Amino acid sequence: MLAGGGLVSREVLRPRLHAAVARLMRTVLNDLAAEDGAPAFAAAPDFGGWHRHGQESFVAIRRDAWQMPARVSFYRFLDAFEEMGAVRAVVEADEVLRERVDCGVGVEFALTPRQLGWTLVQHVLEPMVRAARDYVFDQVAFDAAYGRLEEGLLATKARVVEVVPLMAFTATSGVEEVDLPGNLVLRAMSDRQVSAAIGYLAVPAVFAGGPNSVTVSRFHQWALTRCTSYPVYSSADVPAQPRPPVFPSLVDPASQLVTALRLVCGGSVVASRAMLMQHDDDFCLIPGASATLSALPAADENRPTILDAEHVEAVREIYGLLLDPAVLGNRGLQTALRRLVLAGADRAPTDRRIDLMIAAEVLFIKLPGLSTRGSKWDKVAAGAVRLLTGDPVLQASPERIGELVRLGYQLRNDEMHGDDPHERELYVLSGQPTATLSAVVDDIERVMRRVLVRVLAATAV
Repeated sequence: MLAGGGLVSREVLRPRLHAAVARLMRTVLNDLAAEDGAPAFAAAPDFGGWHRHGQESFVAIRRDAWQMPARVSFYRFLDAFEEMGAVRAVVEADEVLRERVDCGVGVEFALTPRQLGWTLVQHVLEPMVRAARDYVFDQVAFDAAYGRLEEGLLATKARVVEVVPLMAFTATSGVEEVDLPGNLVLRAMSDRQVSAAIGYLAVPAVFAGGPNSVTVSRFHQWALTRCTSYPVYSSADVPAQPRPPVFPSLVDPASQLVTALRLVCGGSVVASRAMLMQHDDDFCLIPGASATLSALPAADENRPTILDAEHVEAVREIYGLLLDPAVLGNRGLQTALRRLVLAGADRAPTDRRIDLMIAAEVLFIKLPGLSTRGSKWDKVAAGAVRLLTGDPVLQASPERIGELVRLGYQLRNDEMHGDDPHERELYVLSGQPTATLSAVVDDIERVMRRVLVRVLAATAV
């Protein structure tokens, strides 16, 4: 395998093919040296993908690419050499290899034509030229390229990854990936996955310095993923009735993950469009990616969700609670959770406040066991105090919690009735006065996040 661009040797399983391809490459490289002298390398446009040039910069250019002579790019180029006939003879005599070239190859729902000559140019000749920077036969470079080729031709499984990018989200340096139930993994996207997300508008990309350069914020480069293995087929043995993969399959898990992240970390993370593509480390069987062109939700980049290492276990715990049958079947709780998520994505503090107070009304006025006597704002305030007194995360007195929630409900009424909320005295959870409505709403959201965490734990079986 090519590990980090380095050369790794493999056991040769087909020594006759190894020897035949080596003879062919020696002849081809000698011919290129005689006809063209030395290889040229330069930047080349790449209309099939975006390549990372920095943390947030991506360009549609392959840097330092081999400027392949025009005759080499012809798909029958290698057939001009006598040694290619020996390679074909070895392939034809091998019962596995002869059904893996010069036909459609892939998984049952995605076969791609694989021509032997062009495959050898792409996966053996070009890597050797790049490694040696010359038209010379380098045994180490050849063995590495051939090993990759042989492994790919003999592969019996192909890994396909479903990717749902998250917008307005990132994790700190102490978090590399988060494993979740159902073989799900939350991780930073690979460069190839970000490239596909740019192409399908699954992440916000801003053109920077021309049509070949875009910027993708670091807050849009993580995703929920799941990897599934499928048998490799060719057009000679593909099932008569191919079965497509279940796609998209991560819409609900991504929604639940967004809810868990919002409850634990706050912010405005949302899930984007689902994509399906082959695993980066596998020999190419499925070029490109597929995607669902679903509507894109709004996210506020000014309030990104940031996952710290100390919050990972809490996110896992909340994610598990969200899958509990009692939680899924509680309509009122589901409404409150949905309103909290909507509040996180809203940019206007007035809209966020309304959604948060709807969640509070559902919890403290409608749900059995949580409602108390009095006016509606007294009920929501008393309910929050009862659940959050002594809460280790908020660390606020019962009086402050009650006063803030009561203020939030009064401000919600002002908005609903067209009154000016700035005529009221505004203050945050600590009791300090503030002139900004967003500061009040931020603290109300903190309170409601903790309320919902407590209600979730009490509801789950």
